[in-house]
Amino acid sequence: MKLILTIFTIGILFISCESRLSKDQKINKRLDSHIDSVSYAIGLDMAIRLEQQFMDIDYERLLSGIKDHYKENDLFLSDKERIAVIKKYNDITLPKYRMDLEKLNTIEGGKFMETNAKENGVLEHQSGIQYKIIIPAAGTKPKPTNYVKVHYVGKLIDGTTFDSSYDRGEPAVFPVNRVVPGFSQGLQLMSVGAKYQIFIPGHLGYGQGDGPGGPMAFMIFEVEILEILEAPIENK
Repeated sequence: MKLILTIFTIGILFISCESRLSKDQKINKRLDSHIDSVSYAIGLDMAIRLEQQFMDIDYERLLSGIKDHYKENDLFLSDKERIAVIKKYNDITLPKYRMDLEKLNTIEGGKFMETNAKENGVLEHQSGIQYKIIIPAAGTKPKPTNYVKVHYVGKLIDGTTFDSSYDRGEPAVFPVNRVVPGFSQGLQLMSVGAKYQIFIPGHLGYGQGDGPGGPMAFMIFEVEILEILEAPIENK
């Protein structure tokens, strides 16, 4: 009981202190919190992109480079040396890394697709994708020229989430023919209210481009169609 009263008293004091903050102080407090969140989010975004585009990055050295720049410390590399090092990496190391990753993704994706085809409820489509109906629905299906409002989660075969409208807190709206071919094909099989898993091999995803997971990465989308929309007049 004593502990509860103590916590209750602290809570009252906290609320009281909050109420005494001036308008400017409250704004600054919210701004500080937002800047902290944005800074951390940028750091996460950088890490994800670096992981996808570079191999064997020494993250301690990376952080040292950032700190040295912002604190105006003596730098280990001149501008000329910095440019030369990055050029060498892009010209020699990166192409080999991309080739190796593309080969690995193609092999792993093929194995996954072969095993997945045997899973209960998984269907194969003539386009090359696989799909699983989680929630069925009947009715009109979107055409390539339609827009759709959807909720979705995109994952790699290792379970890594690379995109999610749920995490953003609002559905996504986009034209059916402006997403990767495998996703576009899957959407055209669905009606409003349906929820599917769509399994997309690398050549029907981002192909050899720089998509999530690197070149030829296999992707899995869990998507529900909320609404089928006509294209805006200017886009017709």
